[in-house]
Amino acid sequence: MRERMTWMHRKAALGVAILCGFGCATQGQPGFSIEADTGSKTGNPFEIRLTASGSELKAALVNRSSSKQMLLHEAHLQASTLELVPPIGSRPKPYDSRMLKKYDTTPYCQLFLMLPPGSKLGLGSVRFGKSRDGYAGQWGPFNFEELPAGDYQAQVTWHSERAQCFDESTRQLRKLPSLWRGVVRSNQVTLHLP
Repeated sequence: MRERMTWMHRKAALGVAILCGFGCATQGQPGFSIEADTGSKTGNPFEIRLTASGSELKAALVNRSSSKQMLLHEAHLQASTLELVPPIGSRPKPYDSRMLKKYDTTPYCQLFLMLPPGSKLGLGSVRFGKSRDGYAGQWGPFNFEELPAGDYQAQVTWHSERAQCFDESTRQLRKLPSLWRGVVRSNQVTLHLP
């Protein structure tokens, strides 16, 4: 009888954990992530903290682990994306300026940096300004234009994808074994465009 109760408790705890996992995924809680190799949500050392002040958004990537973390923070090679969801209608699709501009896509080793435990790194910011046909703003390489006034639910996503860098001394790519790879999503905030 006791073994059956223990088994039922474990099953109930697993169910609660799964439901909480789905809740975190849909609500975009800070630090929600998916591991690139395994597809699981464990082992994420990072959290994105998104804040809003009127028509301005700021995002910071925080190393919430107890050790230094290596990462690539370069807007053209590994950009964070901003998603804006209006209360009604379709989501605005920003224009990716990388489609026109030519830039070097080589992931040089010196572009990778170490983020100490507890440290923050500015991931992006934007202040939406009034334009002729609504509001406009730029988040990294992404240009938003003609946004109607109103409130939007905003969320930032950052992909850590690259695990190799180009070593200029050897002129070869080398693997970075300690680099965490996956996807991190921020908390949701309300962006107000009056």
